Amino acid sequence: MQTTRTVTGTITGGSHGGGQVDAKLGMVCDLAELDTFVNNEIIERYSLENLNTLPEFKEVVPTTENLSIEIFNRLRSGFKLAAVAKVRIEETAMNSFEYSAGAELR
Repeated sequence: MQTTRTVTGTITGGSHGGGQVDAKLGMVCDLAELDTFVNNEIIERYSLENLNTLPEFKEVVPTTENLSIEIFNRLRSGFKLAAVAKVRIEETAMNSFEYSAGAELR
């Protein structure tokens, strides 16, 4: 049986900082660059994979909570054009998890 998960995120502040809209782009960051990064570093890595076999889950159980943390950390460390504020994974309409590295979100 295959499980479908929906992953969403919140980004703030581009490389120009402060959550400001880049005057040239008209947005916080170039969404094409964000999409490329997410596809290459998140989707290709985790889609249709047995998470139990991946090195990042060798010491932790690959729950939705731990997957959220791993995705958050990959985005935060790898995508430098904006700051990730939150990652949310929805397994079903009744089951989801958000991770924001301890930051209070409003």
